[in-house]
Formats: sequence, C-alpha cells, structure tokens
Amino acid sequence: MTPTDATLSLEAAAATRWDVVVIGAGPAGSSAALRMARRGLRVLVIDRGTMPRGKLCGCCLSTAAVDELSRLALAADGGPLARGVPLRRISVAAGGRVAPIDVRGGVTLSREALDADLVAAAIAAGCHWLPQTTALSIDEQPGPAEPWIRLSVRTSHDSGTARIEGRRVLLATGLGDQVRLAGEAPPSRSRTVAPGSRIGIGGVLPATAATLPPGELLMAVAAIGYCGIVRLEDGRIDVAAAVDRHELAVMPPAVVVRRIVREACGSDDVAALDGLESVVMRATPALTRSAPLVEGTHRIVLRVGDAAGYVEPFTGEGMGWALAAGRLAAEAIVDPDRHALAAADIAADRYARAHAAHFGPRHARCRSVAAGLRLPRLVRLAVRAARLAPWAARLAVPAVTGGRTTDHVMDRSPAGAAS
Repeated sequence: MTPTDATLSLEAAAATRWDVVVIGAGPAGSSAALRMARRGLRVLVIDRGTMPRGKLCGCCLSTAAVDELSRLALAADGGPLARGVPLRRISVAAGGRVAPIDVRGGVTLSREALDADLVAAAIAAGCHWLPQTTALSIDEQPGPAEPWIRLSVRTSHDSGTARIEGRRVLLATGLGDQVRLAGEAPPSRSRTVAPGSRIGIGGVLPATAATLPPGELLMAVAAIGYCGIVRLEDGRIDVAAAVDRHELAVMPPAVVVRRIVREACGSDDVAALDGLESVVMRATPALTRSAPLVEGTHRIVLRVGDAAGYVEPFTGEGMGWALAAGRLAAEAIVDPDRHALAAADIAADRYARAHAAHFGPRHARCRSVAAGLRLPRLVRLAVRAARLAPWAARLAVPAVTGGRTTDHVMDRSPAGAAS
C-alpha cells in the first residue's frame, strides 16, 4: 500500500485518541512510528507535505544508516537499501587537489525514495497516515488517570483548524521546528544555536549536469564551506553544501556553491554543474543547534531527530542519526514487558539517558571535525597526505566518521535529516 492510498481523513483522525502522534514523516519520525506500531501501539503520523517529496539532503546513507535500516528488517528485495546505489569512492578536494578514497558499505538514495519507503513500511505495520497537515500547537491535559494532549492542526486545503488527541507526542519536525506548547515560549526561544554555525543549501540537477560516475561522492572543501556532490539512483545530481551564512548575504546560493567547487577542485573539470544557476536552491536554518529533548509539565512530548539537536556533519551522519533517534525514542516509549506505553516519567528519563549516551560522543566528534574544516591549511595537508598514502586514508575514515572499521563510507548530509 502506498502512502497516498492509505491517507486517513481528518475527521477520522480527530475521532480517535491515539497512543502516539508523530509529527513529521522524515526518517526519525517514520522509523519511530514503524517500531511502535509493530509493538501494538495506535500510532498516527502527520506531515505538512505528502509522499514522495524532495528534501534538502546529502542523500547518502552511511554504514550507520545502513545498519539502522537493516534493524528495521524492511524487505531486502524491495526496500530502500535495494533501491540505492552502492558508494565505492569518496573524492575529497581542497586547494586544487583531489584525493580519491575507496570505500565500501554506503548507499546513495534520494529522499523521495527513502522517505516514501519508510512511510509505506510504517503504514504496512499499522500506522495511520495524515499528510498535508500542519501541527500548530500542543495543549497538555492533566486527565483523571493520566495526562494527554490535544494537538491543534490545519490541513493545506482547509483554512480552519481541528484537534487531535493523543497520549504521547513525538516532534520529528526537523531543524525548522515551529510547533508550540500552549502557554510556553515559541520553539525558537528554547533552541540553542552554536555561534558561527553554518547553514545548509542545495538542490538537485539533471543527470547531464556533471560527469560524476555513479557510486562516487565528491566532497569539495573551501574556506567558506564545503559541498557534497553525488549521483542519485535515477541519475540526477544531488548537491548539498554547508556554508558560512554571511556569504549568502552577498552572493546567491548557486554562486556560493560554484565558488566552493572551483576553490576546492581548481577548475570546473571535476564537477561542471551545468545549469546550477537555474536550479531552485533550498536552505536550512543554522545547522549546529540543540533543543530540549523532553517538553511540557507532564513530560509526554519528546523531540527526535534534527528537532532535538544537530551538529554540522561533514562526516555525513545526518540520516543515520535520524534513524537512530527514532529507534531510541520508540524503545523508550514502549514498555518492553507489556507492549504498551511506558509511564511518562520512565519513558522521558529512559530516552534522555539513551540519547545522551548515543549522541554525546558522536556530536563531540563532529564538532571537532567541523572546527578542523575551518582551517584551510590543515585540510590541504590532509588531502595531500591522502593522495600520497591512500591506504592510510582508508584506515583513517572510520576514526573520523565513527563508523565500522571496514566497509565504511561517509554520508555527507549538511541538511541530512531536515525533515
């Protein structure tokens, strides 16, 4: 069953009190919903868009992301991993030099394909699907037995609002989270944005825009940011960059991307990006940020994925992080002994501990890498060393990215889980 075929009516959604309402159908929200539905919970997934839909993303699945998808046990012959293109090489460019590094284990896959596959799998597991619906605010209700929430929503084809009730809420709303708890400050006031954080920009070009072969990821690193270029499963060229925000105040996004590629590669020969200036480029808010994992007086609203925090990921862990966050949230919410909702405080504490243990060291490593990328001389030296000793570069990749010691590939995704 496709997401379109399984769309629930707003009236039906409003007539049910759900165990969990998941807001946002990106990898974090869909993977969490899928796991919870498999464990017997009544789950509603809402999203302001529909499927399939494009997203600003690096579109590369790291070995960590591949492992998370494998844990979901999706059909090997028709699931997202089967549709992707195996990654074989990363070419890192800086200072006019390019260092090719052979890698194994990653996959290139468009967000149109990945997100639609995950939503379809969640529906097949028993989730209910409400697209083209924007969540406006969350109002907590104490209740005689347990707390619950009333979610105010509006559909894209109706100017009025409706209310949906649930016992728990997962906010998987990405970097642009705008859902507000009634009576509390806007989400923007609860976020902490790192000083100097870069922003993500990118777009998708026709297949003829570059000669980059399938299975190769070009990472171009310059003083003002870095850009990843890769060919998708349908042949199109995906471009995603993390750039200094002040550059966009003086140059259009396409000009910024082209400047990064030229400075890093030394010419346009490596990645011509024909027609870049005519492509509509998307942008994200600041990439490196954090927000409270648990919200509300009764602790029944949890943030997952990019909505909970993100770090500028040259090492490309965006989609792997999103999928892992969905898994951790589902494991915290479900009582493993009863296949029912765990008590709110227990679930919130369990999620906070698991999230800190899993993401703490990974975010710290990415902050260190991001700091190093702002030192052009250091980056140029690293590229030269990789050219001289490619075998050593292959061994160093897992230490930098935190992946497997073998069969690893970087999943560059400056806006990787913008969901």
